Amino acid sequence: MKISIVIPVYNAEKYIENCVESALNQTYDDIEILVINDGSTDSTESILKKFENKIKIINKENGGTASALNIGIKNITGEWFKWLSADDILKTDAIEKLFFEIQKLGKGAENCIFYSNYDLIDANGNIIDTFEEPNNNSLDTFQRNVILLDHYYGNGTTSIMHKSIFDKCGMFDETLGYKDDYEFWLRCCLLYSYDLYLVNENLAQYRVHESQLTKKRYDDALEQIEHIKSKIISQLFPDLQMKYVTAVKNYQKQIPFKIKVRRNIRNIMFKILPKSISNKILGIYLNRKSN
Repeated sequence: MKISIVIPVYNAEKYIENCVESALNQTYDDIEILVINDGSTDSTESILKKFENKIKIINKENGGTASALNIGIKNITGEWFKWLSADDILKTDAIEKLFFEIQKLGKGAENCIFYSNYDLIDANGNIIDTFEEPNNNSLDTFQRNVILLDHYYGNGTTSIMHKSIFDKCGMFDETLGYKDDYEFWLRCCLLYSYDLYLVNENLAQYRVHESQLTKKRYDDALEQIEHIKSKIISQLFPDLQMKYVTAVKNYQKQIPFKIKVRRNIRNIMFKILPKSISNKILGIYLNRKSN
C-alpha cells in the first residue's frame, strides 16, 4: 500500500533538508515524497535539487499552506495522504507504525484522520518536551466532536488519512490563512462523520521557532478559530446545532478551574503585553501538555 508524503514548504532553508531526509529514511518502503515549493525566495529550491532523483518537486507561486497541500493532493499516486510540515521531522518508523494501525482498523480506517504524539524541538533540533495528544478513541463521534469544538487537537504534521476523504469532504480551504487544518478537521468530523483517531506513539518532532511565535499570528488565529467554528456549526441542521452548542457548554463546565484560569491569563497577556514578552509566553504554552 503506497503512502504519499506531501511537504508544503515556504522559505524553510534552515530545516527543509532534515525534513526531507526524515521522510526518505523511513523503515516503510512503499512511499512517495512530494515537496511543494510555495514560491520560496530563499535557498529552499536549490536545497531541494539535491533530492530531485528521490522526490517529486513541484514549484508554484506563493499561495499559502492550504494551496500547497491541495496541489500535492492532486498529484499523489498513493492510497494514503501523509502531511509533513517543512520544519518538522518524522521518526524513522513513523510510517511503519501508522500503517500497522491502519491495518488493525481495516476498512474502518478510511473513515479516520489519524494523529500521534510528538516531541517539541527548538530551532536547533533539541528536544524541549514530549506532547501527549488526548486519546478520545473510546468516545463516540459526537463526544469527540464536542471536544474538537472546544479546542483543536491532532497536530497536522502527525496526520495521515485515506485519499478518498478529499472526494467526500473537499480540499483544504485556501481562503483562511490561519488554522486551515482545524477547519478541515471540523468539516470532516462534524459534517461528514469522520473520526480523529490517536495512534498512541511518538512519531514526529514538531519544531518551535521564532517565526511562529508572533503576537499578530496568535491574535489572528484566535479570531479565525471562532469564525471557523461558527461557519461549520451553521451548516448543521438547527436541532443538531443546538445539541452541539449545549454539549460544548456542558463540557466546558467540567474543565478544571486551573486550566480555565490559565487560558484566560494567556489570552489577556497576548492582547496587552509587548511582542517580546508575549512571544516568550507563547513558547511556554506551546511546551505545556494542557490547553
